[in-house]
Amino acid sequence: MLIIILVILFLDSVILTVMRKNISSLLFFGLCTSLILMLSGIILYTAKIGGLSHAQYIFLFLSVRIQTRMQYAIITLDKLGYLIAVGRYLFPYFLLLISISYSTIPFISRNRKWMHLFFLPPAASLILYYPQVFYVVVCNRFALQTWMMSLTLVWILLYLAAGIFLMVHEYSAVPVAYFRRQFRNILILHISLAFLYGINCLQDPIQVYQLYGSEYLWVSGISYSNPAMPLFGWVLLTAVTIFSSFVGFWNLVRYTQVNYKTNLEDVVLQRKFEITNAGISVFVHSIKNQILSCGVVHKRIRKILDSDSPDLAALRENIDLLGQLNENMLTRINRLNANTKSHSIILRPVSAERIAGLAIRRFHGKYPESEVKLDLLPNMFVLADEESLSEALCNLLMNAQEAILAAGRGPQGEISLKTYNGRIYTFFEVSDNGGGISKSEQKKIFDPFYTTKNTNYNWGMGLHYVKRIAKSHFGMLRFESVPGHGSSFFLTLPRYEPRAKKDYIPLD
Repeated sequence: MLIIILVILFLDSVILTVMRKNISSLLFFGLCTSLILMLSGIILYTAKIGGLSHAQYIFLFLSVRIQTRMQYAIITLDKLGYLIAVGRYLFPYFLLLISISYSTIPFISRNRKWMHLFFLPPAASLILYYPQVFYVVVCNRFALQTWMMSLTLVWILLYLAAGIFLMVHEYSAVPVAYFRRQFRNILILHISLAFLYGINCLQDPIQVYQLYGSEYLWVSGISYSNPAMPLFGWVLLTAVTIFSSFVGFWNLVRYTQVNYKTNLEDVVLQRKFEITNAGISVFVHSIKNQILSCGVVHKRIRKILDSDSPDLAALRENIDLLGQLNENMLTRINRLNANTKSHSIILRPVSAERIAGLAIRRFHGKYPESEVKLDLLPNMFVLADEESLSEALCNLLMNAQEAILAAGRGPQGEISLKTYNGRIYTFFEVSDNGGGISKSEQKKIFDPFYTTKNTNYNWGMGLHYVKRIAKSHFGMLRFESVPGHGSSFFLTLPRYEPRAKKDYIPLD
């Protein structure tokens, strides 16, 4: 069973590394590789030492033939012991490095440059357990063996506890449910792998070096291969191993899918916008339709004027319709120009309350009677271009209002705007209790020129524009939506702490 687990673990770690291509994926590859090395050594050692019943062989190795091939594989006990030692001492080191890379605790963030010092205990252990060094320095020195085994077990447990603690602490500090769910996959994955490691790391590789030595000191009373363990014990141990591995693999797949989908969406959106000429054809087509409508109205007006007794009421109606069509075309052209042209932005410290106030002012310019419930954290600053960021926030507010109108909520419609700080991010959250977004629409809402609204008034650049603004501020745009109950959009920016406390600039 362990053989199958190792193959799956290796493939998953390779896939994650190839797909993500960052330092975290490399550290995770190192974590999985070290666990694979340790478990591979244990499997080979168990096959070589023998002493198990036929049922146990079948249960552990699937067939006696596989166990026999492993038993007579040309590999010495010295190499097997060091193979186990390499995996045993590198796994907690990689786990701690991964936890530190995720941690946003200020003290850890400021002192990451010193984290290479955590390699000293694993390096010292690997040197002492190297076969040539071990037989010269450690072998037959029982007091030194006892001290070395106890000390290595202590730092291993400390590294595991510190790594898990940092991850749990980071998970508890994530304020947004969307990001918490994503990090939960990471947390469960690493806890599962740590558990799989923990049930196999309590024994020391010295027992492999000194297989026939009566002086070996058993630390926990359980060897890598204990013939005295009944079949039920092997079944229970393997079942726990398979369960923890399955949980880890499942969360690895989910985490990889989430990140892959996010990265793929960004690539797809970039490609879609790079071929704007194709999208412009859609825009031109809609303008063409409105120009044709203007021609139809013009013919109506001409017909009314050519009659012997012109109908003034019909004339006024068609003139008003012509003016409305012209206004729609001008609005479309202005918005296209404002949203698709490339422009630079200047990031300056600005109060989040000011950004929210400018967005509310713009929003009330279109919906003066609509109320927005505010929950703004005072004295919170962001690095932003206030014009573009407030425009993006206003766009989210108008989308929320239009969702409420489309759902027919009436007086029960609610829009809220919240600001709050996470550990490393500042959040602007816009929520509504409209009709929500269907699963099929959720895949398209950030596409340029995609809209489910009346195309005479909306042309589908709003959320794409907001996402571009978020990225230009080194942030991101995420959302959660429950069809029939409403949506929440999270505009996330890097957290900014001004060195000197200043009052924000009041609105004019």
